[in-house]
Amino acid sequence: MEKTRLWILGYFIAIFSTLFLFPMTSRVIGLAFLFSLIISAPSAFVTKKTSKTALGIITGMVLLFFLFFLVYSAIPITINGIRSIATEMDALFMDGSFEEWLERLPPFIADSVTDLAQRASQLLTGGAIELGRYVASNITSWITGIILMIVAAFVIARRTGILRRKVPIIFPSCDQSRVTGFLNSLYTDFQTYVAGQVLISVIEGIMIGAGAAIVGIPNALFLGLLAGMTNFIPFLGVVVTTIPMLLLGYVQNGIWGVIGGAIVLLIANQIDMWLLSPRILSHRVKINWFVILVSLVAFGELIGIFGVLFAVPLILFIKRFWKEFIIKERSDHDWESTIETGTKKVKEENPQLQEENQTNSQED
Repeated sequence: MEKTRLWILGYFIAIFSTLFLFPMTSRVIGLAFLFSLIISAPSAFVTKKTSKTALGIITGMVLLFFLFFLVYSAIPITINGIRSIATEMDALFMDGSFEEWLERLPPFIADSVTDLAQRASQLLTGGAIELGRYVASNITSWITGIILMIVAAFVIARRTGILRRKVPIIFPSCDQSRVTGFLNSLYTDFQTYVAGQVLISVIEGIMIGAGAAIVGIPNALFLGLLAGMTNFIPFLGVVVTTIPMLLLGYVQNGIWGVIGGAIVLLIANQIDMWLLSPRILSHRVKINWFVILVSLVAFGELIGIFGVLFAVPLILFIKRFWKEFIIKERSDHDWESTIETGTKKVKEENPQLQEENQTNSQED
């Protein structure tokens, strides 16, 4: 049992080390594994192998379409929004009312406000141009990486049974049934987490998209998909959607668009934090939502954005390992010790029972 525990712990340390030794390769494979779980999530509702394969392919193609739609839509929406704000700020300086308002202020304050506003306008215009250049120079590699990740995800989803068959080779001189049981339980934990997070993401995306449409913010479909896709990382969907949603709200409806977007985001965030995540995610994986939040921050600080993505799976491994190889072994040991201690105590408190046992042993 000790050898089995050490082998599993050793593999975990080796895999975790690759996040630093081979960052690009290991992180792409890790993303592909998570993506394979997303692809396989709907297939849990069907029984036929052919239907599962077809459903997995359809799910993967739909997700691929959503990813390309987000990338294709995000670039012009962001750039046009920044340019619109910069144009409005330039028009503000051309309006005499702004100058009249500045004249009422002390000279040093008026000069500071004017300089700050001009710098902000230049920064927004230059930021839009730099963002466009950066995206244009990297869009090809991003698309290639997404395609490779999806292909790897399909391969992993189709080959999950290989690891079970290779357990005697990968874990030599170990308790094979114990290793297989641990891996099956861990994979079930991952599937449970992904299924719950997919459900939360769908609800979050619908809330954001519908809320944006209700308050009159354009590109509601884009905002809903963005919130849903990014909310696969717990609590992150609302945060990522904040900037484009408030930007679009301001361009379309001015300050009232910002207020309406902020209200939608606030409501969605509170529902996610106090209702969806505790009821669905925490209930499914049996981990407190605060522990999940702290793990996201800690692993994000350690590894970056990929640490945020892998935080919950890493916590699930630690939880399963502790349960299977620490608590269970200690409980078994304590149970055996309790039996021995209890038997000895009964004999000491019942001399008659001890004499009968001695008589029986002599007769034998």
